[in-house]
Amino acid sequence: MLAEMHLVFLILIITTFCFLIPRFRSDLVALASLLALYLTGLLSVNEAFAGFANSVIIMIAALFVVGEGVFQTGLAERAGSMLVKHTGKSEFRMTILMMFLVAILSGFMSNTGTVAILLPVVVSLCKQMEIHPGKLLMPLAFTSSMGGTLTLIGTAPNLIASQSLIDYGYEGLNFFSFVIIGSIVLVVGITYLWFFGRKMLDKPHKGTDNNNEEVGNDLLNEYNVIKYVNCIEVPEGNDVVGRTLRELQWASEYDVTVLEVVKKQRKKQFLFSINSAPHRFAVGADYALGARDALIVYGEQAGLEKLMKKTGIRFIGTDVADQLVLQESQLAEVILTPQSQLINQTIRETHFRDKYDLTILALKHQYMLARRPSQNDRLSYGDTLLVHGKWNNIKLLHDDRDDTVVLSYVEEPTVPVEHPIRSMIAGAILVLMVLAMIVELVPAVIAVVIAAMMMILTRSIRHADHAYRSINWQTIVLIACMLPMATALEKTGGIEFISEGLVDILGGFGPLVVMAGLYAITSVFSQFISNTATAVLLYPVAILTAQQLGVSPTPMVMAVAFSASMAFATPVATPPNAMVMAAGKYSFVDFLRVGVPVQILIAICILLLLPLFFAF
Repeated sequence: MLAEMHLVFLILIITTFCFLIPRFRSDLVALASLLALYLTGLLSVNEAFAGFANSVIIMIAALFVVGEGVFQTGLAERAGSMLVKHTGKSEFRMTILMMFLVAILSGFMSNTGTVAILLPVVVSLCKQMEIHPGKLLMPLAFTSSMGGTLTLIGTAPNLIASQSLIDYGYEGLNFFSFVIIGSIVLVVGITYLWFFGRKMLDKPHKGTDNNNEEVGNDLLNEYNVIKYVNCIEVPEGNDVVGRTLRELQWASEYDVTVLEVVKKQRKKQFLFSINSAPHRFAVGADYALGARDALIVYGEQAGLEKLMKKTGIRFIGTDVADQLVLQESQLAEVILTPQSQLINQTIRETHFRDKYDLTILALKHQYMLARRPSQNDRLSYGDTLLVHGKWNNIKLLHDDRDDTVVLSYVEEPTVPVEHPIRSMIAGAILVLMVLAMIVELVPAVIAVVIAAMMMILTRSIRHADHAYRSINWQTIVLIACMLPMATALEKTGGIEFISEGLVDILGGFGPLVVMAGLYAITSVFSQFISNTATAVLLYPVAILTAQQLGVSPTPMVMAVAFSASMAFATPVATPPNAMVMAAGKYSFVDFLRVGVPVQILIAICILLLLPLFFAF
């Protein structure tokens, strides 16, 4: 029979392996491990669910609400507008301002949300300046992770680090414990990325002169869509005249979707003559077809020929059809966020067209060429979509920030400007929350919960339901379910076993080398599994190792916290890395070439600086 400690390690190994499989949701994996710990008798009910009562969990959930208030009032977008305003045509100014802005915002809000806001802004600026977006998007992701380490609330590992010290009877970390080292690391990282990193990412830019038609065609070519776009015309007296697209069911019967309709404006004149003024618009399922309507359709040639044979609808001449490429309609390139609820669902299961009234023209899986999707295609982590429809519908998709990021589009969107008073109120609430945490007027968790409540009461968040939807429950469940794993390891002697192993191997070289060992272990694991889960498991190891060496655990814990956040070597290491991978057209090797050197450089800085500011 397995000893209890061996059983915990077995569950931990299986859990880690499942974390590495993209098909498995990390929160469900963590929940399954929690249940395994209880069902094997390793934890009691109270021990198994103690994580959900932890004050850090409440604080993280409330911080999501505070961040939503900042986003909804347009405060974050205003910061992005400042970037556009002060950039001019200087690549240096744009790069440095962009990296400092994302770092500062990430110090107080979710780095994933910050990148989601600034990613389209940076892509737009790159197009204006004729720079390939890949040159700047990886630095954007990296600096968001660096910025998260500037404050106690910048990232979940920092909050859990402070609580872990308190749980073991030590003094917790204050709001700006990380700021000095974090600031130095930020400057070092930005310097490296400017002089070396961006040069390794430089690629030829495909100029478009900011012309909407050319941008649209560029997207159609990139996603290999043009060959599926055809033009057909509804003859007078045809049976389909007066019937809606919903009634006709062409999409389900022939796999042909009507994207746009072109109607003539003058009678007794050829529809596409030079002197006529055709009216062109995107249509939905309730549009009723009219006689001599020209339809721009999307579908396979075989399905289209079958439709025309059965209905009597005919192709439009090639000379006219060439003028009807998708140019005035709306196209958008959409990225699935790492926590998107669409992941692991088929396109049919997402009800994408019913929900947004948009058509998915192409699907691009990670590391694969774009292709025309079928309704049974399953969406995966890192996928990008090319969608078509009216901008107001694309805006609905854009506002659903938890699931998607609208990256590029044919026409510049009209973003409603929020009332400046609400932006000021949200900013004031954020500042007061930070001040309350700095002066320790109330416990940190109370300060954050009050701020979240004020965001709702002042209507910085329009509806209370939005506050609940803003909380990333996957993160909450993941952390709450991994905390008991640390409890089980400690209870069965697993933490002590790991700690003694570290001390036996590295202890003779001094605490600095032991700290470097902890940093390296954390760094390796955080490249492939959640940095929060990695930190939760290694904080107890860091504290017990420090106790065995007879030194302060604070630098050991902070080393783990920094290492967990500085994950740059793989696209799956952090959500921002995953988000920029598709937008920047990166390969896995790109992250290795740029990420590994910056990670090593930052590791050296942190290991040298920590003992100077937090003595052993």
